[in-house]
Amino acid sequence: MLKKLITDHLFLVTLALFLFSACSTTSVTDKAATEVIDQIDVAPVWSVHRVGEPQLLTRDGLQYVAYYDDDRFLTIAQRELGSSQWKFHQFPVQMYWQTGAHARLSIAIDRHGYIHVTCYRRRLLQEPPMPPRPIYYRSLTPHSIDEFERLYFVDEDERTDYPTFIYVDETLYFTFRDGGSGQGDQHFYHYDDEQRIWGRILDSPLFDGRGEMSAYAFGGGFPVYGPDGRFHLLWMWRDTPDHATNHSLSYARSIGDDLTQWESAAGVPVTPPFTIDNTELLVDAAPPGGGLSNPLKALSWDSRQRAVASYHRFDDSGVSQIYNARFEDDKWKVVPATEWDFIWGESYFGTGALNIAGTIRLGPVVPAGNGKLTQMVWNREIEETIVILDEESLQPLGLESPKPVLWQQPLLVPESDFLVEPIPDLRRLGGPMLVELISDSGKPNEEGVSYYLRWEHGGANRDRPVPEPWPAPTMLRVYKVGTR
Repeated sequence: MLKKLITDHLFLVTLALFLFSACSTTSVTDKAATEVIDQIDVAPVWSVHRVGEPQLLTRDGLQYVAYYDDDRFLTIAQRELGSSQWKFHQFPVQMYWQTGAHARLSIAIDRHGYIHVTCYRRRLLQEPPMPPRPIYYRSLTPHSIDEFERLYFVDEDERTDYPTFIYVDETLYFTFRDGGSGQGDQHFYHYDDEQRIWGRILDSPLFDGRGEMSAYAFGGGFPVYGPDGRFHLLWMWRDTPDHATNHSLSYARSIGDDLTQWESAAGVPVTPPFTIDNTELLVDAAPPGGGLSNPLKALSWDSRQRAVASYHRFDDSGVSQIYNARFEDDKWKVVPATEWDFIWGESYFGTGALNIAGTIRLGPVVPAGNGKLTQMVWNREIEETIVILDEESLQPLGLESPKPVLWQQPLLVPESDFLVEPIPDLRRLGGPMLVELISDSGKPNEEGVSYYLRWEHGGANRDRPVPEPWPAPTMLRVYKVGTR
């Protein structure tokens, strides 16, 4: 049983790296000869539960790590590449018991080298005074973490839930949800590097739940820039904070690369904000309770740059399945990738961070050549599996076991010997500590080199206090990976 728990935990990392490699352009060139070249300790961090995911960013010969420290204070570390000495800046923001995306933090560097840091505000132990409401800081000097000024993005009344910075062709964007789960709107800004101000891309939200629902979009909430030069959106609606009220998987794409002009997959123009009444955008009209899950969706492209939506829902017998959908012949062609007999059960329902990744996982489709696609799938009753798909029909052709990446294997074994106590009410599985490898969102400018951040923690906790005993803080560490 212990061996299975360790295997399941390691798969979390394998999936994360698989997703990264499927869309990254900065991966190591020769995987067969790849090894760990160097490791640099950053600092001890809180390990009791999975607070907001740390961020690693390498740019202009400098490396930054944004994280919550061993007391859960928002912190940024900076070093020069080639040095193991870090400088630190701690912000007066202390996270409470929020888990994962519910404690999201984000970091970015603009064209002139100013450092931008933001995080989720909900349920903090310690927080800055208001106004302004958003927790957003920008460095006073380029490439320096010595001093920051606290700002708002556009106005003082913003509620910036799930704040996320995104780069597209060196342009810096920002997205957030204004409002709560089941009744929030998604907003999008772009940054003017010369005037050093943020501007709204649209006069209205991109999604409008009319106070009755909110949208959960793939890619951190921001449209995904595809290989066809368009922006693409894949989202589902959700009526309340209960995970089971997800419904109505939908898709839209930009006309060219203009974020103000949109159309359906059939090429019919649509004007934001998108609402539940835009039935022309439906991919799958699954109702509440039908199995849609906001973390379980992916948007990717086949070898002909055709968008493929991947997601989970229940089949006609109420069994969990992974589906792939592609727009063909004026409609969405939906094909199951799995033939599971796995039933999700009562853990599909509930609020807070529900540890979905401990139940079901899916990856995007990846072109594999010879008219085939591959896709990683898993549920808690089977081993991780690569599904081989026929590219034209999307039908499954067979299954393969994932090939281990040798340099990752020793890093995925927990260093802490603490065993997490199973707590069903908190959806905590119990067993060994979890390990995640987080990819670099920047560019190291070193040929054949990538950086990863190793993070060890006790897992999700449904945003509630975890009873003692607690594990000791664990070391946050950067790994340099490449060929010697």
